[in-house]
Amino acid sequence: MEDLSALYTTFMSSGMDFISAKNIVMDNSSDKVWLISGSVYRNIAHILYGADKPEVDFDFIIERPKENIILPNGWKLGQNRYGNPKFLGSKFSIDFVPLHNIRSILRRKLAPSIENYLTGTPFNVQSIAYDVMKGRLAGNIGLKAIAEKIIRINNKEKFE
Repeated sequence: MEDLSALYTTFMSSGMDFISAKNIVMDNSSDKVWLISGSVYRNIAHILYGADKPEVDFDFIIERPKENIILPNGWKLGQNRYGNPKFLGSKFSIDFVPLHNIRSILRRKLAPSIENYLTGTPFNVQSIAYDVMKGRLAGNIGLKAIAEKIIRINNKEKFE
């Protein structure tokens, strides 16, 4: 996994959109930050298997958001469908999801942690997160799904 984390870090760090998104999120956070969703698993599939490079927006989980949001010039602030902040730019958007506000964690009455987020994603392949500060991938469930090329339901409650 160390090699894949290094490959992923190199790949993402070469993209100006990711660098911009990361800077915006870091300016508005005071602790750990993870990139999640399609920006992670779809880009890993691209790196490993040559799948088409995805055009995806950025979804971040933030351990401690700052109280006052700093909005960069040219950006607007909206909300995602769960009421979390969403930065809206001309080329892409950024979902800014506080860890303490993740619905699957709240629904299951679990402590807010990245591990509990990873067990609550709808599909196994989504159970991957990229620790932005450490440059490391987390999520054995999702990494195994990509390695085995098998997508399964990870959290049945999501579909009930």
